[in-house]
Amino acid sequence: MSWCDKVLGYCDASGGAVEPVPAYDGVFARIDALPLTDWVRAWREVCRTRFSDQTPGVYAFKSHFDRLSHDDPQRGVAFIEAALQNETDDEVLLLLAKSKVLGQLLVFRAEIATPLLQELALRQPRLRILMGCEAPSIEGGMVEDAGLKRRLLAICDEPTYRAWQESVFAAKPEPVDFASLSIPELAAKWVEIKSRSDVEIERDGHWYDLMDYQSELTGNDPMKALELVKAIVEIEDNPHLLGLLSAGMLEDLIPARDGPVVDAVVEEAKRNPQFQDLLCGVWFNGMSSEVAARLTWARGQRQP
Repeated sequence: MSWCDKVLGYCDASGGAVEPVPAYDGVFARIDALPLTDWVRAWREVCRTRFSDQTPGVYAFKSHFDRLSHDDPQRGVAFIEAALQNETDDEVLLLLAKSKVLGQLLVFRAEIATPLLQELALRQPRLRILMGCEAPSIEGGMVEDAGLKRRLLAICDEPTYRAWQESVFAAKPEPVDFASLSIPELAAKWVEIKSRSDVEIERDGHWYDLMDYQSELTGNDPMKALELVKAIVEIEDNPHLLGLLSAGMLEDLIPARDGPVVDAVVEEAKRNPQFQDLLCGVWFNGMSSEVAARLTWARGQRQP
């Protein structure tokens, strides 16, 4: 178990899991009561924890950071200031520039956040570098109000942000040619890349390339995407990764209308209990009633 689990009561002093698990409301009350320096430590752990290794405590903090600035913009800005003051790992701090903590201030709370960020930029000049990550989005319409946009762009240092990003993640290996890999090789590569922590994702760009390839595959060759899903199920049983696979590639490859792809999905669910479990995580939004009915039926089937 992690530090996040210990501080939120998911495990005891020895690291053993606590039963019953803490109540949802109690966990978030504990987070709210912690000093901001502990939030900075938690942010570091969230960024460094591999997706496949996420614990309840890490997930709780991640959920907290994902909604922080939307729900409480003042504390969102205060957390950014605490991170600028206390975080020494550039990889972790750089991720704050891309996070919902900063992004939600600009998308949803710009009127409140703009004067707070301007004041913070005077106290912590490095904020200008973080803001540089958002400069293209601000310019492109993230902030609709012209006056707020002008004030925010004045505290954005995009060139320094780009240079900083290049220096932090300087040694990048060659891109992966996903299209040239066999299905078993693709399955192994998918598991390896999707297991990574947020920090690891930024180091080589392979995660983003894989997402592009996966999108192309589900859109243009859903049968091959289905073969890849089946191959991943054969080699992986981590619930975090399987949940990602279910709500991602499997859901995306299923067409809205009935046809050969749906036939193949239904047949695989009848044959393979693990695939059937995966199908239970698919949402039917946008699918026809015929497809939804067939998939619902397939979720309850087993070969005798």
